Amino acid sequence: MNLKVIAYVLSQLQFAVTLSLGVPFIMALYWGEACAMDFAGTMLISFGVGVALSNYGELEHDSLTIREGIAVTGIAWFIIPLLASLPFLAGHYLNPIDSIFEGVSGLTCTGASVIQNLDVVPRSIVLWRSITHWVGGLGIIVIYIAMFPQTGSGAAKMFNAEGAGPTEMRVVPRMKSTANALLLMYVFFSVILTTLLLLCGTSLFDAVNLAMSAIATGGFATTNGSAADFHSLPVELVLIVFMLIGGGNFGLYFLAFKKGYRHIIRDTEFRVYLAIYAVVTILVTLNLHDDMGWQMGDALRGAAFQISSIMTTTGLSTYNFDEWPAFSQFCIILVMLMGGCGGSTSGGMKVSRVIILWKMVGTIIQEKLHPNSIARVTMESQSQSSTVVYRVARFFFLYVMIALLAACVFNFDGLPVVDSILLGLSCMGNAGVAFGVAYTFYDLPDVTKLVCCLCMIIGRLEIFTFLAMLQPGFWKRNSNW
Repeated sequence: MNLKVIAYVLSQLQFAVTLSLGVPFIMALYWGEACAMDFAGTMLISFGVGVALSNYGELEHDSLTIREGIAVTGIAWFIIPLLASLPFLAGHYLNPIDSIFEGVSGLTCTGASVIQNLDVVPRSIVLWRSITHWVGGLGIIVIYIAMFPQTGSGAAKMFNAEGAGPTEMRVVPRMKSTANALLLMYVFFSVILTTLLLLCGTSLFDAVNLAMSAIATGGFATTNGSAADFHSLPVELVLIVFMLIGGGNFGLYFLAFKKGYRHIIRDTEFRVYLAIYAVVTILVTLNLHDDMGWQMGDALRGAAFQISSIMTTTGLSTYNFDEWPAFSQFCIILVMLMGGCGGSTSGGMKVSRVIILWKMVGTIIQEKLHPNSIARVTMESQSQSSTVVYRVARFFFLYVMIALLAACVFNFDGLPVVDSILLGLSCMGNAGVAFGVAYTFYDLPDVTKLVCCLCMIIGRLEIFTFLAMLQPGFWKRNSNW
């Protein structure tokens, strides 16, 4: 492992963070907000860290080893959220732990907020929260690969370490071209969503922030009441569509754009994703109508929005689902665990993994019934290798176990058992959804908040990148991998 190469790439990422901080800084100056100096100070710190890393670092070759790619991605996802938290701390809007929580939640697109009253927070701070969503949604590394000079074949190592799905996703052969394609679709949908929200009657500020939050499936809103404060059916319908788009595979959208919409229709994961959304929405609608006496139209409106928001792990809300019937809450938990598609901005286990797990159970049953047969897991009419299947099974095991270990800490810290388990699963899936005493995150104990931050990052890195960095031999210079 070459630490100088790692330092050099991290320095470029720091410069990119400095540029992104420039947006709220300029807007704070334009709006005449005192927090402009807070952003200026944060930019100086970020730039200083970048310069220090650049002076130490050196790009000796244009490719990274697997370890170097993992190290860059893992370290970046711990350093950059800390820098993202500085504007909250410098302006005394949050204490140090809450500032870290807000920064980590923003960049991992968890969307759990500890700001109690957005009405007293400057607009540039609200904008910065949304920018952290937008940057973290597609991925810090993906945006870096697309916008800055590439690090040769090392780009693939970093891309895979930050990946979102059971298999490697490339829509074109070269990694930089893949990153460019994903960023192109990301920007395209963001612009379209902003335009539609403006046509629905929202202000430019609300439209831009909601667009960054929804397409990144993050969940930060511009008001205390989230999407409910707009009292607008057109706004809700537009957000439903684009939250579902954010939960889909952006690589698939690019293929459909280049080769026709049939690529989307034929994709098994996307069809299952929409089918699950439709079925669960209908079930929750009927449950709200029967148990709470809601009119069918109101029940459908509430269910359609909340299920799309929670399944895509966005977290925008129009109702307090903590007061919904038990069956509706059970449905919410199921879709929260499942999440969106591989290659999307959403969290959760991903629909593709759930499909593979389901088919894996089927092959086990078939082998029990027919011991001499050879059963294979197939997807898109292609047999999945045993490596992919075992990787999915290991991911599921680790996902649940880490969530349960976190739940033990939460319970020890004073949370009820069920609330602790659901909070652990929510943070691992970057869902930002909780029940009971954890429904309002700002009331959580400090230790619980810090463990939540760790789970958010582990979940965003999809576990294995983080665990690889904990291996004793990972940081040795003379290892061969």
